[in-house]
Amino acid sequence: MRRLIILKSKYSIDEQLKNLEDKNVQFNIMSKEEAREYLQNNTYYFKLKSYEKSFEYNVSKNQYINLEFAYLVELSKLDMYLRELIIRISLHTEHFLKVKLIDDLTKNEKEDGYHVVRELFSKYPFMVDHINQKKNNSACADLIHKYENEWATWNLIEVISFGDFIRLYEFYYSLYPEQANAIVSDLIWSLKFIRNASAHNNCLLNTLRKPYVYTHLYDKKRKTIIVNKRLVSLLSSVPTITKNNRKKKMSNPVIHDVVASLFLFNEICTSQVFKKKIFTEFKDFMEGRLIKNKEYFSSDNVFTSIYEFIKNVVDYLYERNV
Repeated sequence: MRRLIILKSKYSIDEQLKNLEDKNVQFNIMSKEEAREYLQNNTYYFKLKSYEKSFEYNVSKNQYINLEFAYLVELSKLDMYLRELIIRISLHTEHFLKVKLIDDLTKNEKEDGYHVVRELFSKYPFMVDHINQKKNNSACADLIHKYENEWATWNLIEVISFGDFIRLYEFYYSLYPEQANAIVSDLIWSLKFIRNASAHNNCLLNTLRKPYVYTHLYDKKRKTIIVNKRLVSLLSSVPTITKNNRKKKMSNPVIHDVVASLFLFNEICTSQVFKKKIFTEFKDFMEGRLIKNKEYFSSDNVFTSIYEFIKNVVDYLYERNV
């Protein structure tokens, strides 16, 4: 039986504001006129409205509880700042993953750097197509023309996507497991998920009350989120986080992957300068911009408990490296 799909009508700005009012969204901090201007010049309705999901909702009345338009704006801004931090830590992590791979390959007398690429392309022939798609329209096009059909690991990593790099990384250490780092191998896909979400400006903080389901953590057979055991073990070393809190917060894929990325960076980065820089930035964000308007969220246990959880992780890693 086919499901009937009812298409929603396009809303004007005034209709957007009316829809928010009908859901009991208030305009006491930002006026309706300020809200109208914000929707016209700073964001768009579908994106901003998605942050409603993180706030309390009265199902029977079909209305939000004590929700101000300004709260949605603030949460969307915090989301932007968080995504920027995640992109920065992702870039550094990707660099040091490549440093480890090339260093291990250099020390490996069994591998010439070409063999692993030939085997990789044999297993994943679509990777060659991915490279060829960049031959004439990317910053790495010249490298592709220079090295095509003669790929070694050290030049291949300069032209492939992060997802294909992970395939190369995992494939190399499947051939030479004695050089592998188990922590890195277990956390690397979490970094990819949160990195891609951030790079594509996908919302993250709209999941605080209703987490994403269909992510890389979702088990289709068991129909549930499977938390990474390695990450749970790493979190157990944070003395300020209880077992119960750890279990509860890790069931949210966004929180899970943000925390995994922090621990992955801590594990793979060999530069103390970069570690100090990144963990200082995260600590400053947690203690500065994130709580600039804390009165918007301080009465909601969902917000405050997640904040304390992430702050405990950041403080733990900061104190170990600064």
